Amino acid sequence: MAARRRQPVLLPRPCPTAIPGAYGPGWFSILIWGPILAIDPVVDAFARDPMWPALLAVTAVLGSFVGAVLSVYGEGRDATRRAVALLAFQGVVSFAATAYYGDHWFALFTLLALAIAAVAPRRWAAPTILAVTVGGALVTWLRSGDWTQTWTTGLTTFLAGFGTFVFHWLLTAIAELNATREELAHKAVDQERVRFSRDLHDLLGHTLSVIVVKAEVIRRVLPGDTTAAGQHASDIEEIGRRALGEVREAVTGYRDADVSRELDRAKIALDAAGIDLRIVRDGEVPRRVDALFGWVVREATTNVIRHSGARSCTITLTTGKPSATLTVVDDGHGGDPSSPGGEGIRGLRERAAAHGGGLSVSRSRRGFALRVEAPATEEETAG
Repeated sequence: MAARRRQPVLLPRPCPTAIPGAYGPGWFSILIWGPILAIDPVVDAFARDPMWPALLAVTAVLGSFVGAVLSVYGEGRDATRRAVALLAFQGVVSFAATAYYGDHWFALFTLLALAIAAVAPRRWAAPTILAVTVGGALVTWLRSGDWTQTWTTGLTTFLAGFGTFVFHWLLTAIAELNATREELAHKAVDQERVRFSRDLHDLLGHTLSVIVVKAEVIRRVLPGDTTAAGQHASDIEEIGRRALGEVREAVTGYRDADVSRELDRAKIALDAAGIDLRIVRDGEVPRRVDALFGWVVREATTNVIRHSGARSCTITLTTGKPSATLTVVDDGHGGDPSSPGGEGIRGLRERAAAHGGGLSVSRSRRGFALRVEAPATEEETAG
């Protein structure tokens, strides 16, 4: 068995808004404690003779502290390694300087715990802070021999480290949740755009196909039969007005298809195209699939008129306990069952899938068939 490849350990990345004054933990909220906690060691360093080694130790601690925290906001492995190296250097200098100088230098353990909370990987932060707490308390006891001082150093180191770790983790989680919410909102907008474009295609595709058929009929009957031409022109006007109203309803989000209404429209459209329509209904269409079947009738009728060259079309609605089925069969030659279909068929597949059902197309010697089956009840969908 091949050896499992070890994944590189990366530091926790700061939140996208991790800058001073922004919502989320920023480097400023950590670095501000550096000069505050270094006051005691700096004052003690100036009081010593010679003072330069002590000042150099304080400078090294503060420099590594600042560098480690700022490196968290870098990118790539180099930034990760640099942060870990600086954090380790700060720890070594902090323990060495405190062990050597004793009093007034115990605050360096608190500063080290803050750096660990901000820089160390999450799974290492808690045990490392605990180790620094125990080590700092031990060094304090060995240097001072005072239980009160030892307890104070251990407690402040623990609270500063774990408090910063929890605070940093919570604010980062909040920032990540906000980013996720924004991403979901953008995704919802994109899905709504897809839904609206699909609805608009179904609406205008059917309506414009009927108008084209009516216009062709008018061209054929003129100038011989002006009465028939006038009737078809009136139908075009009525279809256009109805389509305008439907588009307005679709824009405002209140429109939905209805299978009975779509069957009536299919009859009118197919009659105008010279295609005989036969409707077979076995029971009432369940309310749950009424809108879905309405869209299927609309799109299927449009395809029959546009592509099939059919002379007859049969629409069959079958209602059963587990599911309801709608089948549209014509005797034309349009469509290729092996292809995924155009925008209309793709939209119907998405609608059927949203209802827990499916769509299939097939071709035989007699013509082209489109079949949609969907659960008739909510319980069936849930199952």
